[in-house]
Amino acid sequence: MRFSPILPVFFLAAQLIVPVSARAEELAVVRADLGYASQYVVRGVARTGAAAQSALELDWTGFRAGLWTNQPFKAGEEREVDFNTTFAWQAGAGLKMEVSARQYWFDRTTNGGTTRSFEAAIAATLAPVGGVLPRLEFAHDFRLRAETLQMAVGHSVALTGVGTYLDLGCFAGWATGDNWRPGFPGPGRHDSYSFWGLEATIPYNLGYVVPHSTVIAGLHYSDAIGRSAANGPFGLAKTRNFWVTLGVSLDF
Repeated sequence: MRFSPILPVFFLAAQLIVPVSARAEELAVVRADLGYASQYVVRGVARTGAAAQSALELDWTGFRAGLWTNQPFKAGEEREVDFNTTFAWQAGAGLKMEVSARQYWFDRTTNGGTTRSFEAAIAATLAPVGGVLPRLEFAHDFRLRAETLQMAVGHSVALTGVGTYLDLGCFAGWATGDNWRPGFPGPGRHDSYSFWGLEATIPYNLGYVVPHSTVIAGLHYSDAIGRSAANGPFGLAKTRNFWVTLGVSLDF
């Protein structure tokens, strides 16, 4: 399937077809995030080294839309800008559903990578089981002709002594694609691989110093298994990726 610029418009419109009365009395929340990541990793594949990351998001009764950027510090590494929309709803007792769309733009692409792609996804989050929150997501990238299935679980531990909590998570997934390197001439490059990861983050509310602000620190580990260096998704050759993140989130 070839990518069409009309697809993001239709997908966004589909997410907006919800009863206006259900949202009429709700106020929109605008969130701005600024942060540092010692490495940028996507589904087990390192894209860049250390980078500044930022996001601006509108959240309105289950509907979210925003821009996200990754600006590497090292010259020659690839910048990325994403536009994303998500609509979430309670599908039943103990089941939350989400549909989302994300348009990616890249520059300085090398090794057959693409300057753009468009991905749509659907996700289901179940009610906590013994304090563990399970989540399942399926995504399709139209430009790369790629599918990703990812399973994740999360658990929060109260840190009452410091007035916050520790978020723990782990995930595993499988990805397959028929056009991972669209910049190369000839037939698409096919590859399938698996990935997994662990993460721990601590948010700390600074509202008593700066209103509506939260500092978030995190430790992350992720790896890809079986990815082809020539035919798989573009990224650095590095494996066993460990990185740290530190940022601030502001709500308005």
